Amino acid sequence: METKILQNLGFTKIEIEIYIDLAKHGESSASEIAKRISVSRTYLYDAIENLIKKGVLVYILKNNRRIFRNLPYEKLLEFVDNKKNELDESKKEINYLINELKKSNNHSKENPLVEILEGKEGLKTILNDIISTGKDTISWGATSKIYKYIPDWFIERYIKEKDKKNIKTRQLFVKGEKPLEGKGYINKQMDKSSSNPVTFSSYGNKIAIFFWSENPIIIRIQNKEISESFKEHFSYLWRLFSK
Repeated sequence: METKILQNLGFTKIEIEIYIDLAKHGESSASEIAKRISVSRTYLYDAIENLIKKGVLVYILKNNRRIFRNLPYEKLLEFVDNKKNELDESKKEINYLINELKKSNNHSKENPLVEILEGKEGLKTILNDIISTGKDTISWGATSKIYKYIPDWFIERYIKEKDKKNIKTRQLFVKGEKPLEGKGYINKQMDKSSSNPVTFSSYGNKIAIFFWSENPIIIRIQNKEISESFKEHFSYLWRLFSK
């Protein structure tokens, strides 16, 4: 558990071993730490230097020897706060960069007609785009497969953001599947004969087609005419399974 949490904070494997070792054994010299965690002194000193820079470890001098110890564990919270501030600042810089790049963009402002996205980051891109677009969504072949790739906290935040923007979602799913649920969702079960091995979704003038392979692939199409055609077909299915 500790290893995973520290890893998520950006600590390396050796840094984590050193930090946990000192938590268990208290003040120690470099040679004592190196012996306990079986690491060369070169790698050890580099990792210790990084932990000192992170503000979670310190050393004292005893008999002209450096003795290392962890600072109060609340320093980890300060480390997280500092990371958050850095990320907030980076976000401002990225927004500035985006605006500057848009100004210097001399070619067509039209988005690509067809885009191919992959993996969990591709799925996150679609979910974030739904929030940004702010339009009601429809989905045919809704499935629980998304939980395999996207962490629960991200999905929970997505559902809350949809609710804040009053984005409604209608979904058709096959028995046995568990589509996303929450405020603003209306889910209806459809006949298995009308199901597909893929999921179709539409929001605004976009359609997203999800292929649920080991590394999911999403094809996003931006075209008003195609989107309207899909919505008409979905409305027909929605009425059909409402009877």
